Amino acid sequence: MSKDRNSTRQIVGISLSPELARAFKAEAARRGASLKELFEEMWELYGKSPKAKKP
Repeated sequence: MSKDRNSTRQIVGISLSPELARAFKAEAARRGASLKELFEEMWELYGKSPKAKKP
């Protein structure tokens, strides 16, 4: 990997139950998306929700 890519990315490790991991992977596959793309979509929607804390 290039040095530039390392400075703009950070790996975030999370541990999920096997059932949730399977469901998440299946939903990404159903949408034809990567896990990263699905997470980014979820996070964007969360940010727009009333529950999201706004700075």
